[in-house]
Amino acid sequence: MSGRSQPTYFNAIDRTVIEYRDASGDSVSTVISTDLAIVSFEHTMPARSVPSWKGKNVYEGDYWASTTRGFVHHESFLEREYLMAADSDPSILAFAWQPFILKWPKGTKGHRGHVPDYFCRLSTGDGLVVDVKRPDKAHASEQQFAMTREVCEEVGWRYEVFTGLPEPRLSNLTFLCGFRQDRYSPGAEDVPALLDAFTPETSLEAGVRRAVRATGRPRPVVHGNVLHLLWNSVLTVDLDAPLDLASPVWVPSAVPA
Repeated sequence: MSGRSQPTYFNAIDRTVIEYRDASGDSVSTVISTDLAIVSFEHTMPARSVPSWKGKNVYEGDYWASTTRGFVHHESFLEREYLMAADSDPSILAFAWQPFILKWPKGTKGHRGHVPDYFCRLSTGDGLVVDVKRPDKAHASEQQFAMTREVCEEVGWRYEVFTGLPEPRLSNLTFLCGFRQDRYSPGAEDVPALLDAFTPETSLEAGVRRAVRATGRPRPVVHGNVLHLLWNSVLTVDLDAPLDLASPVWVPSAVPA
């Protein structure tokens, strides 16, 4: 097992307790209350370390998030899929992996706590707690999900269970995700021309041609710039339809800052 020792999940009192590590690494333990709504769980350290052993057959790693400008851990392909979806969502400003442990009241069946997979801070200021679970495994965890949802409602957080993205949204986001890096970002002087190229709505191919003429930049560079703007929701495309050069692209009514 790597890293620090694993935390205990058991609770000796008759109220639900939350335990987390603040930004300095200090352990904090308190009962559930609305006071937790102001805690910056998007900046806390992981509540547990990642165990490793010979022959471990799960896909884990660190995803570079354009939203937070840093790496966020994942322990499966499905968790990475969630991170990609969250990273592309303009309503999510920050997120953290396994931000806290929920320790159920003494006497709870199983008497074992739960570590949600992610905590997100939304543009509204609200918190969002997310559990990631394969569809074929979700049913077995329904009681745990219900208990976690109850805690979130008590604090004032939103809660959701992520079981995967549908096609073609998954393929579209996976493709656009490759253009999230800064090297595809257009210069500030070119952004107005790129937006004008898709005003009014036009196909991806036609808009790229317009932008090439307006900026004088090479087509591959401009095409990458446009895909970067699509990833960041500065330009919009229907992600629930197959993405190709004929896809209609337009400028949203409110362009993200």
